[in-house]
Amino acid sequence: MPILIGILPALLWGIGPLIATKAGGRPIDQLMGTVYGQVAVGLVLYIIFRPELTLSGFIWCFAGGALWSIAQLMQFAAFTKMNVSTAMPISTGLQLVEIPLIGVIVWGEWGSATAKLIGFISILVLIVGITLTSIQDGSVERPKMDYKSGLTLLIVGSLGYTACSVFPRVPNASGLSSLFPQTLGMFFGGVVLGLFLQTKDHKPLFFTKPAFKSTTIGITGGFGVLAYLTSLKLNGVATAFPLTQLNVIISTLGGIIILHEHKNKKELTFTIIGLLLVIGSAFMISRLE
Repeated sequence: MPILIGILPALLWGIGPLIATKAGGRPIDQLMGTVYGQVAVGLVLYIIFRPELTLSGFIWCFAGGALWSIAQLMQFAAFTKMNVSTAMPISTGLQLVEIPLIGVIVWGEWGSATAKLIGFISILVLIVGITLTSIQDGSVERPKMDYKSGLTLLIVGSLGYTACSVFPRVPNASGLSSLFPQTLGMFFGGVVLGLFLQTKDHKPLFFTKPAFKSTTIGITGGFGVLAYLTSLKLNGVATAFPLTQLNVIISTLGGIIILHEHKNKKELTFTIIGLLLVIGSAFMISRLE
């Protein structure tokens, strides 16, 4: 049972890109729906558990959530440039590189020379894995993807996701105490971006049909956070964190199977090998001290 609970976050987070693609609409519609769902779950969990909030913790977590909203918009926009099965391994891999490096530089993690060596080798393997997932057979005709724009969006977005993960550590906020201010920051960031784009494009954004369809992304993502917090208690960080990285398998293979993003046998082989390298690197990185 503990392992099943540990896998739940990967499932709930991994289906988000698939829901977004199925829901349709513009990236900002998808973002608005996501933040509606996230803040609703964050509020309900805060009312139930009533974790203690400090001013410092609130500010840092709120700021991380606001930057997350920019990252989420960038990721949704990247899906319009390249498909989900190509974008998600890149997005996940970038975060798995950035978050450990910040831990090493700022908090002195990977204290021993051996830990640093294994850590940096794991990051190199991770980069190889990401590269393999994006390999395309030039002999196959398919809709052209804009890799340059998509990769730029994913790189910018990864910084926001990383901030959302790292900022709560500055005040050493617990998972439950960080959840509500983070989701509130996500909602605030989404509203600011929505107001800006609504003024720019002169199109309604806040109560559109695609936005309401996308609330499912936020709701499933919020319950994924709850499952992760539960997994931390049951399985410990060393097991709970790498289990969440299975979300890249859910979203990548889901893109191929559910969204019918075509890959021939050669490409699929490279993708599977790349995913295995990404997950293996995540396990190695998460176990370093």
